[in-house]
Amino acid sequence: MNVSSPFDLARTAAPVWWARGRWPNVDWREGAFFWVGWEEGNLAWRLVRQADAHNLEIQGARSAGLDAEWASAVLGARAVMPRFEDPVLVRLAGAHAGLRPWSAGSLFAGVVTSIVGQSISVAAAATTERRLFELFNEPIDIGGRLYWPPPRPEQLGSASVGLVHNSGVTTKRAEALVSVGALFANGAISECTTAESVRHTDSDLLLAIPGIGPWTVRSALLWGVGGEDSHPTGDVALLRAAKQHYTSVMGLKDLDRLSEAWKPYRGWAARLLSMDLLGFDDEGRSPA
Repeated sequence: MNVSSPFDLARTAAPVWWARGRWPNVDWREGAFFWVGWEEGNLAWRLVRQADAHNLEIQGARSAGLDAEWASAVLGARAVMPRFEDPVLVRLAGAHAGLRPWSAGSLFAGVVTSIVGQSISVAAAATTERRLFELFNEPIDIGGRLYWPPPRPEQLGSASVGLVHNSGVTTKRAEALVSVGALFANGAISECTTAESVRHTDSDLLLAIPGIGPWTVRSALLWGVGGEDSHPTGDVALLRAAKQHYTSVMGLKDLDRLSEAWKPYRGWAARLLSMDLLGFDDEGRSPA
């Protein structure tokens, strides 16, 4: 599959690598991105490598005709790095020119991950999410590693709070996850695959669920559908990243004030700062 240059699969898939193999349905191994999920109601999987600066090699059990659409939703293949005025972001954008906005590929997936990841580390979130996925679907073996597809909205929405609680999330978060599944299952919120298709009412419905606040919704927009301007207010990891570059940032309120200058690309800024803090797999770098 052809992609516009610059494109760097390793940098794009960095959020997957940050969990070091703990995510249930995605992984970064030996310079390849692995993904397992649902496509037109069917279980699908893909293995992606970067052949050269302009081409991705995609293999797997999936609808090959949907590769371009999938790559746009999950790997941000059609996105373009914006131009910044902030000197810090100018430098980071130059250092990570091949970065595209990786995402989980849907608003539903983003919300689930954000609820699970509230106030815990990336590694802990990935481990808990794996336990959650294990409750609903059988794994598939790809290259000697088991991958669990995510629960469908109807599975999560019809589950008992007790079952979801068995994954290790708190009772309050289990209740929120079941409520989210029900909202998507009954069509109150559609399974959007782009930030542009998310309605204001979708955010309002999510915020009305106890246990879901602005950080959860904005994180879901950022990491679920690649929102360009999604600033995850209250994110302590992003605060830690910003402190390394901005002497004016001492706390979360300072970060929120600073982020106003990044509009309309606060989501890109969050990605670049996170990349600077957490890095990516150097051994898997794409060809020059």
